[in-house]
Amino acid sequence: MNFARAAVSSILAIASCVSVARASISGTFDIAGTVTVTPTTITWLGIVGPPFVADKATVTATAGASFAGLAGTQITIRDLNNVTEPVGTFPPQLFISFDAAPPLFPTLLINDVFQGIYSPAGCGGAPAVGQTCSLPNSPFNFVNNPPPSSPQSTATWVFSGVTSDGSIWAGNFTSQFGVPFQTVLANLARDGFVSNSFSATFTVTTVPEPAILLPLFLGLGLVVRSYSKKKARI
Repeated sequence: MNFARAAVSSILAIASCVSVARASISGTFDIAGTVTVTPTTITWLGIVGPPFVADKATVTATAGASFAGLAGTQITIRDLNNVTEPVGTFPPQLFISFDAAPPLFPTLLINDVFQGIYSPAGCGGAPAVGQTCSLPNSPFNFVNNPPPSSPQSTATWVFSGVTSDGSIWAGNFTSQFGVPFQTVLANLARDGFVSNSFSATFTVTTVPEPAILLPLFLGLGLVVRSYSKKKARI
């Protein structure tokens, strides 16, 4: 009986250690910066300056122990293009690292750029409140907002991926324009790019590790079964 109790205690202790060892980052953080969009690329510019630094953004708020102390610091955010990061799913690519985080702090890898959810049929016509637009092979969701006399627009888009330590994340981006999206798209067609401020909220979620814990609990079951049979014979 002492052996059975010891075995059970050992397995539970190992499970606890594995759970601690495999703990991954989780929580939320917000960022802000400037984004420039062309027909084939998305690039980023920091808001701390001048000079404003490329491939940077500022952490504006955090929630959860993993990101504690990072508010007000910079991240490095990698540019995207439609060859290596097309709309849809692709192999994970380095996307975000935290400049002020401790050494070996996990990074965010992107592997999904979600297609916009609206129909391209709404992208034309005279501007009006309530219109929506998503172009083919584009992540951007445009909406025209009040006032009716001079509609303004917002663009939202969503990326997701994994972290280098095994968590998953989703990032929801928003950019606000003082003009209707028809004007934004006309400027993109005329100039080849559009630049605007953006904000984003990232939610990072830990993934359970059933592949690691299952053998431990199977072992626990075998110990209990063996002990039960031995007790029955006695």
